[in-house]
Amino acid sequence: MRVLVVSEDDKERLRASSALMLHADAEVVEVATAGELRERIIVEGEQFDVLVVDGDLQPRGGFATLYDLRARAELEGTPPIASIVLLSREQDVWLAGWAGANDVVMKPVSSFDLAKRVAALEHAEAAPYGDAGSDAAQLAAAVRDHH
Repeated sequence: MRVLVVSEDDKERLRASSALMLHADAEVVEVATAGELRERIIVEGEQFDVLVVDGDLQPRGGFATLYDLRARAELEGTPPIASIVLLSREQDVWLAGWAGANDVVMKPVSSFDLAKRVAALEHAEAAPYGDAGSDAAQLAAAVRDHH
């Protein structure tokens, strides 16, 4: 299983990566910014089974980054990557749902908990958007209906 871990916080990134390599036997790729995430997935076309993204990414946040990736996949007609958002605040669970995350994990990351949740997503489909009325969802539906 290939997992992309995205966090600007070196400690959280290391904690998540170590947990996944030790307890989920995953091949882990680490990046620190949303720009690096886009470079690997969109520009280079790398494939990952699960995306673990920090909700606190700057400047737009992990939620907007995940939402954008999901919208792009939907517009292209490709399956989005299953994802987990790392949260600092319990009240951000709603934002993770809006962005289309499959699951959330509170920070600081518990290694066993994260590994178990990532393993559960290995063959899972991405969660639906919390925003079914999004422009991307409407456009993708119109394209499907047209064909």
